Amino acid sequence: MPKEERRRIGEVIQDVRTGFGRPHLHAGTGIRDLSPRGSKENIYECRIGRSLRLIFTVERSTILYFHMLGTHDEVRRFLKAAG
Repeated sequence: MPKEERRRIGEVIQDVRTGFGRPHLHAGTGIRDLSPRGSKENIYECRIGRSLRLIFTVERSTILYFHMLGTHDEVRRFLKAAG
């Protein structure tokens, strides 16, 4: 990936880390809950631009674990394999 795109991804990760759990702060990051109903795992995505999505989970209510970066189709495949 180009350096500018990597920098943008780092900025989004930092925005998610500082704003997660504070709806007014993370409104601009486009965080969306992808967890299946009844699932014990909390899976979220945030958008990076129009085509890329960053997938993360919340561990022990305060630790964010970033799993992957991909397109809509790649995210669907990841969720299917995880679930």
